[in-house]
Amino acid sequence: MNLAFTPLGIALAVAFTSGLAGTLGWMLRVPPPAPRGATSTVRSVRSIRRILVPIIDLGASVRAVELAARLNQGREAEMLIVYVHEIPLQSPLVMPDHDPRIEKAMNAAAFLATQHAIEPRTKVNVARQAGHRIVEIAREEATDLIVMGITLQNRPNEGPLGRIADYVIRNAPCEVLVDRVPRQKVTIIPEA
Repeated sequence: MNLAFTPLGIALAVAFTSGLAGTLGWMLRVPPPAPRGATSTVRSVRSIRRILVPIIDLGASVRAVELAARLNQGREAEMLIVYVHEIPLQSPLVMPDHDPRIEKAMNAAAFLATQHAIEPRTKVNVARQAGHRIVEIAREEATDLIVMGITLQNRPNEGPLGRIADYVIRNAPCEVLVDRVPRQKVTIIPEA
């Protein structure tokens, strides 16, 4: 057996060896660490244990229950659905005896949650200003996330989100997720 070294053979061997070394180096390299914000975001989403869904606008709020239930898939977070009935200043601060609108909204919201295998707690409250009461409930219940559904309505002297959502966003002790639903996509709860 006669071995002969030719310049072409040596060039091919060097190219093959450097290509193989480069491929192995690329495969065995340690990736750079994930950015600090990305890892803390994953941890914060996993740490959600209590979700508060206030019922404000019937159609949009029911969609917020659906969104909260989907966010809760694979987790065991507790869901609290709250309807805050606003009472004007000139009226006494008492719960109305029987309001079919409130019952219909709470039943529809609870039904949606049970469709996602979640047994929600429900509460009906009265307050002079709904936004203030929603923030109080979030503090009392140690809520990790508030999911609100809103539709844009042009009302004088209000911001683009409406006074309730605006107050909750500015004062909530936890994260707030606002789902703005276009008016044409809002499904009104059917009359029973």
